[in-house]
Amino acid sequence: MRSLVLLLILPLVLLAAVGAWWALAPAPEPSWRELPVTRGEVSRDAVAVGRLEPIFEIPVTATNGGVVTQVFVELGQWVEVGDPLLEVRPVLTDRQRLSAERQLAAAREAELAAEELRAGENLMGGFMRMFQGDKSMERLREAAARGRSSAEEQLQLLLDGRVEVEGHVIDWVVRAQAAGHVLELKAELGMPVVPASEFGAGTELCVLGDLAHPVFRGTVDELDAGRLREGMAARVTLGALPEVELPAQVLEISLRGDRQDSTVVFPIELQVQPPPGLVLRSGYSAVARVRTQQVSGEIVIPERLIRFVEGQARVRVRGADGAPSWRDIELGLGDGLQIAVTSGLDTQDVLLESAAD
Repeated sequence: MRSLVLLLILPLVLLAAVGAWWALAPAPEPSWRELPVTRGEVSRDAVAVGRLEPIFEIPVTATNGGVVTQVFVELGQWVEVGDPLLEVRPVLTDRQRLSAERQLAAAREAELAAEELRAGENLMGGFMRMFQGDKSMERLREAAARGRSSAEEQLQLLLDGRVEVEGHVIDWVVRAQAAGHVLELKAELGMPVVPASEFGAGTELCVLGDLAHPVFRGTVDELDAGRLREGMAARVTLGALPEVELPAQVLEISLRGDRQDSTVVFPIELQVQPPPGLVLRSGYSAVARVRTQQVSGEIVIPERLIRFVEGQARVRVRGADGAPSWRDIELGLGDGLQIAVTSGLDTQDVLLESAAD
């Protein structure tokens, strides 16, 4: 029985002894990591999120209806103003051809009748020449000749798709209104086309855009928008090409903000300067960083070392006696990781960071 009591009491005695030793033992000295005080550079950037786009996009439509009979361009091809893009011919029916041929025949008969009147080959022509004179009769003949020529040209255009009138070529070819790349090619051979008119935009055949001079279009937070100015230098990083950083310049900052997810953002546009040979695509996601503030040559320390006591910033340094001590400092520009110190530290000081922090 006595042995059982001793077995129960002995662990309690040992536990009490260990607890007393732990309470009375001196606390271990904290270990410190030393960091040198150096001068460097700190900057702050405004970040905008958006897309890379051509400076303009032009949808191409036809002014006449019909079907696509020829496609002269390829996707991504560069075109100049006036270059042929597609041919859209009207659907020529037997009725239209017969109507054009009859109009030509009527115009030829009218020209022949005008010539007979001018020459006075009949009684009416003689009276008209007597009362109106030769000049009037000549103008009548010329008008009839122009009508016949117009009917011939219209029939040729319907049959051949091309006619030359007084040195000008008339055809059914849709041409580029501006220089740029073919961003999207929607037309296919045989596709029916609705012409553009005051009642509608018509069938979109392709889209032109200038990717040689792209722009960044995105939004920036209201906190950053107030620090931005037109002409500021920027850097644009593409989501598809993260290793490429494109120089840019702020073109425009909207005066009107939009609310997105309970925050206010402002549209921003930057002119991007891609290097020669870089293949870009419209719609690439992109992030733009605009340098708004920068200091150089100041003492720079990690922000994690700073402690605030009643609004005063302070850091631990190695004192003259080698012991850690707190020192008050004045802060400058920070970027979230590093911060400039305007007073209170020198490059000869040594910062201390507790290993337990």
